[in-house]
Amino acid sequence: MGGKSKAPTIGYWHKMTLYTGLCHGPVDAFFAREWGGEMAWEGEQTASGDIAINQPSLFGGEKKEGGIRGTLSIRMGEPGQMPHPLLTALRPGPWPAARDLLTTVFDGDVSAMTPYVKPFRDLVGRWIVGWGTPVWQSVLCRIDDGCNPAHIIYQVLTNPKWGVGLPTSVIDETTFLAAAQTLKNEGFGLAMAWKNGSAAEFIDSVCEHCGGMWGDAGGKIEFRLFRGGYDVATLPLLDENAIIEMQEWDQPFLSNTVNEVTVVGTDTTTGKEISVTAQNLANIQAQGRVVAKKMELPGLWNKDLCGRVAEREVRAASMLPFRVKAKVKGRFGPFVRGEIRALSWSRKGVVRAPVRVMEIDEGTATDGSCILSLLQDVEGMVATTYVADTDTGWTPPNTTPVALNPEAVYEATYRDLVRGMSAADLAQVGDLAGYLVAVGARPAATAYGFDLRTRIGGGAFETRASGDFTPCAQLAGAMPAEDGPTATTLTNAHDLASVAIGDEAIVGGEHCRVTAIDVGAGTITLARGCVDTVPALHTAGEQVWFPDRYFGGDPTQYLDSEVVDAKLCTRTATGVLADGDATTRNVTMASRQARPYPPGRLRIETLAWPTTLSLAAHPTLTATWAHRDRLLQSDQSVDTAQSSIGPEPGTTYTARWYLDATLTRTQTGITGDNDTYTPAGTGTVRVEVEAVRDGLDSWQALAWEFDLVT
Repeated sequence: MGGKSKAPTIGYWHKMTLYTGLCHGPVDAFFAREWGGEMAWEGEQTASGDIAINQPSLFGGEKKEGGIRGTLSIRMGEPGQMPHPLLTALRPGPWPAARDLLTTVFDGDVSAMTPYVKPFRDLVGRWIVGWGTPVWQSVLCRIDDGCNPAHIIYQVLTNPKWGVGLPTSVIDETTFLAAAQTLKNEGFGLAMAWKNGSAAEFIDSVCEHCGGMWGDAGGKIEFRLFRGGYDVATLPLLDENAIIEMQEWDQPFLSNTVNEVTVVGTDTTTGKEISVTAQNLANIQAQGRVVAKKMELPGLWNKDLCGRVAEREVRAASMLPFRVKAKVKGRFGPFVRGEIRALSWSRKGVVRAPVRVMEIDEGTATDGSCILSLLQDVEGMVATTYVADTDTGWTPPNTTPVALNPEAVYEATYRDLVRGMSAADLAQVGDLAGYLVAVGARPAATAYGFDLRTRIGGGAFETRASGDFTPCAQLAGAMPAEDGPTATTLTNAHDLASVAIGDEAIVGGEHCRVTAIDVGAGTITLARGCVDTVPALHTAGEQVWFPDRYFGGDPTQYLDSEVVDAKLCTRTATGVLADGDATTRNVTMASRQARPYPPGRLRIETLAWPTTLSLAAHPTLTATWAHRDRLLQSDQSVDTAQSSIGPEPGTTYTARWYLDATLTRTQTGITGDNDTYTPAGTGTVRVEVEAVRDGLDSWQALAWEFDLVT
């Protein structure tokens, strides 16, 4: 028989269901899956859900090894999480629900022409979520894409699910907070996972990365950094009066001292090693040779951090610090591991040399003495050595601080206070109190935060807090006043990848809630008129801020009508922007946090935001609204379209009606949710409704204007 022959089968696509566990959950975001060295998916998944991957040619398509095509289910491990239905359908259970674990389920094509599944790696980030205790000092937790080392240690010690589970009361708040603030100021964040080993070993590794020491001191766990910045003249002195016996004095010789250190980190995006080498050229010249040391520190995730640590380590290794062991009288204590003291010892010609307490041996002495191991302190993180990059062609970034642009300051809302204060502290805030919030865009990639400096009455500016750069953008087009949700497009964006669904957005003076965002397309959908604001018309170019987790908050309590001046001073690795180079912004406090919330869901003759009404059809006009309750809403971002909540006890409403810009009716003391007006004729009608409680008017009034025609 004649005819066409059938094309031969030369290979097959391979389908597979893959169930993998990544780490303890939940995490702040799942950022990427790299498969076989290629990027299969990249984005920001902040909650449990499915991701569609459609990369059939990732490995060369059907002519080579196929690609990836299917659904990747991200499972954060919430308390109510159940086994994945696909797994239970494939094979009878019982299946684990994997609560408190970050797991993934992939179902689809994994390759073609080869029976082997290529290895894959996932990029996730965790800073704020997943704490077994309330988040400690959340404003200091995230440092760029890294986590504050102080927070890493704090979590390992206190997390009851995967950490040691110690009570937070055993943490020495003073030393931990001082270290956390210093690391935040330095921009020293780590990206590292605890994969194996004991908790103590992992914490020791964190300390090795950041240059610090931890330990028990009188029943409290302390964490101190090896940093300078102290005044040697004011340090507690150890001399012949304090030292009973100098047992050892080890002064190293120049020969064989390390004068070159290579630090190897890990790029979290690519998974590849990054390395920087630092040298002490004076030591090399003196020895006539290079004595090298290599340090594997995988938690260092960028070249700048590797370079700074390499400088620190080569200085410490090559500057010939002496080490001593001394028996010291107990009355000169208490002594704490990691603290700095001054040492004077006339027989060695040493006068007030700064030494760090490395070990304390109280032994069995009955005279109250103890034995201290002391190391001469060499200030870290300095620029007295030279960095030689192992990669060619790299140019060090410009770290000169420049002014933030754009930036803004405003009075904190009640929601801001609820999110940032304990219940006890919030209860002490009176109606006349006000607080200042600052937001600003990252001016350069090398900047890692800003100092918030304020003053009142024309005095000197004082640093009140540190702040994180705020994700922001501008409206590409106008945005109408409406119930919403409103879809719009953004332009001139900064750090939008940090914005998540549910976050607060401030457009002009209107607080909104993010209900959808596509960072790549630059589109966003906003629920309107949240917190103490109402929907408003916004023009193209207006600034949009996303301050929920990234801002600077002044903890100072100001009084009603006080004018607060503020400067936002950029921080980089080389310093802080001078006051004279920062713009002075100001806010007049107006008891914003104490004011009742304005009503929502405005309707005119049951219509939402009408533009024209007929007098013949509507000889009387009725406005209705929904109640809002500042206290019940607490930290929630309730938009204007939602039904009544509350109202707050003691709240009444004032309704004002205007006809052609002339006030024709004012009704006060309204306890219900409506008011009726009989216009004298046609024209432009404007209605305004504001809430009143204890003599305070709402921050904004809910208002609308329309044409009344014959």
